[in-house]
Amino acid sequence: MVEDISVMHGDGGRVVSRLDDSNVGAAPLAPATPTSVGSDLRTLRVRVDAGLRLLVSEMPPKMVEALCQALSLPNPVHRRMVRLRKVLGSVPETLDFFRQEGRELVLPRGSIHLLRRVASESGFALAIEDARVFPVKRLPKLPEVPLRDYQASAVERLTQATQGMAVLPCGAGKSLLSVGAIARLRTPTLILVHTLDLAEQWRGHIRERLGLEAGLVGAGKEEVRPVTVAVVQSLARWGEAKLDVFLHGFGLLVVDEAHHIAANAFHRIVDRCPSRYRLGLTATPDREDGLTPLLRFYLGAHLAVVKHEDLVARGVLVVPEVRAVETAFEYSFVRASDYAPMLAALAEDKERNDLVVGAVAREAWAGHLCLVLTGRVDHCELLAKRLSATGLSAAALTSEVSREERKALLEKARAGRVSVLVATSLADEGLDLPRLSRVFLVYPSRARGRTVQRLGRLMRPHPEKKSAVLFDFVDKEVPLLRRHHAERRHQYATVLGVAVRIAAN
Repeated sequence: MVEDISVMHGDGGRVVSRLDDSNVGAAPLAPATPTSVGSDLRTLRVRVDAGLRLLVSEMPPKMVEALCQALSLPNPVHRRMVRLRKVLGSVPETLDFFRQEGRELVLPRGSIHLLRRVASESGFALAIEDARVFPVKRLPKLPEVPLRDYQASAVERLTQATQGMAVLPCGAGKSLLSVGAIARLRTPTLILVHTLDLAEQWRGHIRERLGLEAGLVGAGKEEVRPVTVAVVQSLARWGEAKLDVFLHGFGLLVVDEAHHIAANAFHRIVDRCPSRYRLGLTATPDREDGLTPLLRFYLGAHLAVVKHEDLVARGVLVVPEVRAVETAFEYSFVRASDYAPMLAALAEDKERNDLVVGAVAREAWAGHLCLVLTGRVDHCELLAKRLSATGLSAAALTSEVSREERKALLEKARAGRVSVLVATSLADEGLDLPRLSRVFLVYPSRARGRTVQRLGRLMRPHPEKKSAVLFDFVDKEVPLLRRHHAERRHQYATVLGVAVRIAAN
């Protein structure tokens, strides 16, 4: 929805700006003829920087209560502990995503839609003072970045709305869209990631597409440049004064894998960054813990939503085949405390591992680049060792492997010099291997977001990719694991629109 609202400069001059549902101030603001607010409406001042700041004294108590209730969500940790009948201790029942600083109530910036609704219901019109950062010094003229129509549309919406989410499937070009936004806005840019591997991938994209050497905060480095890629965990260790000086240097904030916004480190850094533009990127916006609204609260409404089937129809993505491979693994699962021992037994089961190694080896010897996904480092190392013993070029890709070694392994895989990578959840997000044509799920999981990410690993087109297959190992003798597989099958059908067939063992 687009509507007129009053906007105030820092000097008190009032202007009118057209804002959409994800916007908190037109860019740039321009003086305009003052407009009168209807006689039945009062004016509520809102200062916008990294968040939305309101004076508590200017709002009736019921309005404050309504805002605070809307920005309080059930705590998934509390729910889980109640379900498991564990001692709650000091674990809160709800999580609050607002704060009070002196006389001010501070709301997440993306919750402007919520503030507008509550204000209207309380008889207020908003008068916004725009204090966001848009550095005067712009980036040099940058190369034109060719974008697909949905990417270009998202960039155009970002220039108008100033913040929002791009929800695109894996392989649809979220990083290219962001590079296009940097080229269009030409403002100093901060890209937030959660792993060093993603940071290096982003630096490569920026170097290749824009001819810029991006700075890096992470791995013990603090190289700040006009375009900087920062690992969230590294920034989280900085003092507040140092962090604020750093964050005030950027006009565009890009949040990669934005569904991680629920992590304290992520949303607290976003909530301190006053950049005029914010762009969130994700293939999986729905969180199973009930904290999905946080993406809207901190990053704004959707700028673009593109579905798998649309890109498949246009030839942008390929459709992988999904095959279920049944195992004979058995375990007497009775209660929740049995789960971890069961997974340990599963990873050590020789017959099951023989089945996995045989299936992977057949596909690798047939010339396919294979990715084997498990949830345990020791299982990764065991499978990689056994696959190497067959004469294949196989390697484990885990957090135990140094960043330099992981980077070298991925380069070898892209060049065809490694046939099999055996990885933990490290490979669930941001893995850029277009040649990948076989994925093996050899460890139980039912998380929807993870399933979508794993399918996405296979959907990138590549000249050497003649087919794409995901092998899902099903432990049918364990009722709980059989149910998990049924949930995955439903997810496959939802995402791909294809049935899962049972492969012959």
